[in-house]
Amino acid sequence: MLRKGLMAAAVASSLVMTDAAVAQDGGIWAARPHPRRNAQEESVPASALPGLVAGLTVQTGSGKSIGTISKVVTGSDGSIRKVIVASPAGISFKLSPTTLTVSGGVVTTTEER
Repeated sequence: MLRKGLMAAAVASSLVMTDAAVAQDGGIWAARPHPRRNAQEESVPASALPGLVAGLTVQTGSGKSIGTISKVVTGSDGSIRKVIVASPAGISFKLSPTTLTVSGGVVTTTEER
């Protein structure tokens, strides 16, 4: 009987410690790696992608449409830092401008999705 009581106390104390670790500063989620917000992202001069604006269709190199540009994010120097695309299902994702070309109002990416 004493052994069962000690085991129950040990289990309860380990659960309390686990709950405290999870609750403290975001718990295990706080420990996972996060990208640095100030990290230098790959960018291209705006002149490298003339005509790149929201509303253009984005396709893969094989011609498969993957969405429509919803936002072009530029830096203070006017360079294109990233392009936000909305998929036909309504899911937003980002593309690096270094993977893009613009021709005839259609944007093509080298990234496969």
